[in-house]
Amino acid sequence: MRDSYLVGMIKVVRAALRLVVFFTVSLTTVLTVALWNILLGLFGVAAAIKWKNRVIRLWSRLTAQILGMRIKKKGSPPSPPFFLVANHLSYLDVVPLWRYLDATFVAKNEVKSWPFFGWATRALGVMFIDRKNAQDAHRINQQFAETISDEQGVIIFPEGTSTKGQKVLPFNAPLLAYPARNNMPVHYATISYCSQDTRWAAHETLCWWGDMPFFPHFWELLKQPGFVVTIKFGDTPLQQSNRKALAGKLHNEVSQAFDPVMESSEN
Repeated sequence: MRDSYLVGMIKVVRAALRLVVFFTVSLTTVLTVALWNILLGLFGVAAAIKWKNRVIRLWSRLTAQILGMRIKKKGSPPSPPFFLVANHLSYLDVVPLWRYLDATFVAKNEVKSWPFFGWATRALGVMFIDRKNAQDAHRINQQFAETISDEQGVIIFPEGTSTKGQKVLPFNAPLLAYPARNNMPVHYATISYCSQDTRWAAHETLCWWGDMPFFPHFWELLKQPGFVVTIKFGDTPLQQSNRKALAGKLHNEVSQAFDPVMESSEN
C-alpha cells in the first residue's frame, strides 16, 4: 500500500513539474513570435516567417524532452513550398511535424476557444476551419495561396478528426481543392505512438479521440515515464487534378504506410 502511494505521488509530482515547464516554454515561444509579428512592418513577412520557424522548431525539441517524447523519423521531410497531409491521432501530432517541417496547420474552429491554446495557435499563424459550414473550405483553399511560400508549407489532417489509431479514416476532399486545381504535388506522412510502459495503453493515454476531455487527458499523459512517436514521410508526392481522386490516392498511400497504434482485435 505504501509503495503504491509513493509511486502515485511520484507520478503526480512528475506531471506537475512537466506542466509548469511546458507552459513556461510555450508561453515564452508564443510571446517571442508575437513580438516579432509586431515588428513585421520593419523586416517583412518572409523574415517574420523564418523567425517563427526557428522558434517553433526549438519549441518542438524542448516540448519533446519535457513530455518524455522520443521521436523516430523515417524518410525525408519536404522543404517549402509544399502541401502535406497526415493521419491524425492527437494534439501531440504537431510536435513531431513542427520538429521537421517549416509549416502551418489547419485546425478545427473549436480550438480558438480553448484557454491559452486558442490564443497561442492564432499567434503562431494556424488557420481555422468551421467544419460545420461546408462553404468554409472554399475560404481556406483561397487562404492556401496566400500562406504557402518559399518559407513555409501547409499541413492538413484530411480525416477531419483524431482517432484511436486503429486505422486511417477516409480522407475528406474539400481541402485538397487547392493542390488539385493547381496540379501541385501533395506530400504525405504517417504518425504512430507507442507507450514505453505497457501499463499505459497508447490508444487511451496518447491518442485523443471521441469525447475525451482535453485537460484530464493531458494531465494523465504528463504522468507517463515516456513514449515514442514514429513519423514517416512518403517517398514520392502525388499529383491529381481531381480532388476526390487525389484524396483516394493519398488515403491509400497513408493507409499502407501507417503502423496502427492498436490492433483490430482490441476494443
